[in-house]
This record gives sequence, structure tokens and C-alpha cells, in this order.
Amino acid sequence: MALPALNWRMLPPVFLPNGTASELMDAIYTMGTSIVYADGSARSPGTFASPGTASLPASVGTGSAWTWNFDNTTFATGGKTCCYAYPPTTTAINQTVIVGCTSSIAGATWLQNQSDTRAINQFYVGCAKGTGVYTTWNTAGTPFTSGNFTGFAGVGASGLNFAQVFMLESQEAVMIILARAAGGTHMGCMGAFVDPLSASTTNAETDGRLYGIVNTGSSSGTGASTTSSWMAFTTAINDAVPFYNSTTVNGQHFTLFTPGAGTLMLSQRFGTFTPTANTQSRNGDIPSIPFQVTTSGGAYLGQLRQMAISRDFTAAGQGLESTAGVKGYTYSASVVGSTDSLFLAY
Repeated sequence: MALPALNWRMLPPVFLPNGTASELMDAIYTMGTSIVYADGSARSPGTFASPGTASLPASVGTGSAWTWNFDNTTFATGGKTCCYAYPPTTTAINQTVIVGCTSSIAGATWLQNQSDTRAINQFYVGCAKGTGVYTTWNTAGTPFTSGNFTGFAGVGASGLNFAQVFMLESQEAVMIILARAAGGTHMGCMGAFVDPLSASTTNAETDGRLYGIVNTGSSSGTGASTTSSWMAFTTAINDAVPFYNSTTVNGQHFTLFTPGAGTLMLSQRFGTFTPTANTQSRNGDIPSIPFQVTTSGGAYLGQLRQMAISRDFTAAGQGLESTAGVKGYTYSASVVGSTDSLFLAY
């Protein structure tokens, strides 16, 4: 039986004039505390009593709105080096998502996903389950007082130079898209974005979900933007083929927690696809083709939640509308060219 449908909303995108670590982290927090969505509709995030550590939200958000806080003490840069968020939908698994980026890593020990290395000016994403309160992200274990952690996975190459950031959120998952000035994008997604379509505790957590992260990586050293025809590949092209795990150091990763455990299942998209701008119905309707997921060894895991294969689009973060209003948003390999795209349903 399928899980409840997620409703994806987009926060107002933020331009990054200088592309620095502090600018990016400020943008994440600004979007995370916004009281309005990109389409002008109201947003109701929760609040924390104060920034930093050792507290749970004083209130949680409603609808799709996550509740964000920040840490501006770790690494003593004087700015936010980490932001973390609690979902509006709470289950027994008690998940939290976390992102980090800093211009200084003196004494860095934070936990990396798989065998990745640490770098300054690198944007990282992670997901935790069974979490307590936040303590610090510079730790060899979980950044929280309890639970399991995926480790941090880098999005794009170190050095940043991103020109714009998009954030999409749903009741149980968050996606962040970083765009370069030339238009290419990088992506990190965190949370319960895979539906195992099973109540078995072998296949799903006790709340029926699977939790984890996906990112486009940077092992090529170039920080190549997402491959434009990424759905056609099941290999790590410049570590820029999302939803396909690479075991290469600092590569693209797609890892999901093993149900009931802290170990990670290496995961990938099932099948290859070659959509074009003409992949639509005869009357022009936009398709939503279910996106299936397996382990790297081929065991079936489930499907993405309200994230579907669609026709090629010309811009990441593009809103799709009908006469009834917004239908959803796109994740694409570029903000300027026609590329393979996911449709995230409103």
C-alpha cells in the first residue's frame, strides 16, 4: 500500500552574488524561515527558542513547512556553518535533515558518507533518524544526541561559485538545487523520499518509510554539472548522474538506511530512459512516470514519492501550471537548456 502523497512546494529562490560559503548558508536559512512560497501562497514554519544546540523546536511547521535552525559556532567562522531542520510530519522514526558548508575546517572530524574526504567551501547534505537534539556537526558520529546518520555527502565540487539556490520541500523530504552562472545544476535530496510500497519490516522502517540521501558528487575534480541526459545512464558520468550510487571517493551517492538499522543500502534508479521535449500525451499533457529504485545489487526497494520521470524541461525549479493553479515543479540538469527532468507534484 502506498504511503500518503507528498505535496512539494518551492521556496523563493535566492541569488548568490559572490557564491561564498556564508552566503549560501545564509540563503538556506532565509528560505527555511520564509513565511511565503515562490507561488505566493502562505507558509507556516515552526520556531526554535534560540539558534544553536541542545533544543528541540518550540513549535513545528504545518503543511509542507520544515522548521530550520542554524549553528554559527562550529569552526568559529563567525557565520552559519550548518543548518538543520525538523519535519512537519513526525513519525516514530523521528528524522532530521542537515546541511553544512564552511570556509574553515580546522580540526574537522565530521562523518562522511562512504569513504568521502572533507573539504572547505564544499556544500554537504545528510539525513538522520531516531534523532535527539543537535549538538555539533563536527563529530565522527551523528550530529545529534541519538540515532543514526547517513554521513555527509558533497554536492558539486569544493570552491562553490554557485549563482543561485533553490529549495523544494514536502512533508517528509527536502531537495536543494544549486545552479552555476552558466546554468548547470547540482542537487542534494534528504528524507523519506522513497516509498517501499510494503509494510514488511524487512522492506520498510516501522513507519512504512525509507530514509536517506542522494547527491551529485565531485570526484572528477571538475564539479561537473548534472549530465543533461542523466536518465539514460547507469554509470557515474563525472559523478553527475543523480539517483545512482558511486563508491568512488567524493562521488555521487544514493544511500538509504537499512530498515531497523544504521547501515546504508547502496541504491540506484531502475532502468534507463531517454525522454525528450516531445515526451507528452497527444493533447500536450505532461506525463508522470513512476521512478523505481533498487539496490546496487538489483533488489527492489520501492519508488520515489511524488517525484516522477517527465518530459525534458528547460529550467530547474520551473513551475508547471494549469488553469487550476500550480501542478508542480521540475528538477532538471540546467536552468537554461532542455534536459532530462523530474516532476515534483504540488
